[in-house]
Amino acid sequence: MDSLCVIFESPQNKTYIKEYPRMASITQDTRYRLSLIRYAEKYGITKAAVKYKTNQQYIYRWKRRYDYSIESLHELSRRPHHHPNQHTP
Repeated sequence: MDSLCVIFESPQNKTYIKEYPRMASITQDTRYRLSLIRYAEKYGITKAAVKYKTNQQYIYRWKRRYDYSIESLHELSRRPHHHPNQHTP
C-alpha cells in the first residue's frame, strides 16, 4: 500500500520521519496549519500572517498547540463537557 512520509524538524535540529498510510491522509486544514507554522518559524509571525491572510493570534494559538506531530494540528472537539441544567445520574 502507498504511504505518505512527513518530515519534522525540531528546534534542537533533530529530524523525525513519520509514515502515514494513504487511507489516513492529512486533511486540507491540517496541511494548511503545518505550512503556516513552518513559514512562521522561518520568516516570523508577522510575515506569515500577511502571507496567509490571517491574524497573529491564530498563528500563536497553533504554534502553542503544535508538538511536532500531525495529530496536534487536528481540530479539537467542540462538544460541551457539562451543562448547568443537565440531569444527575
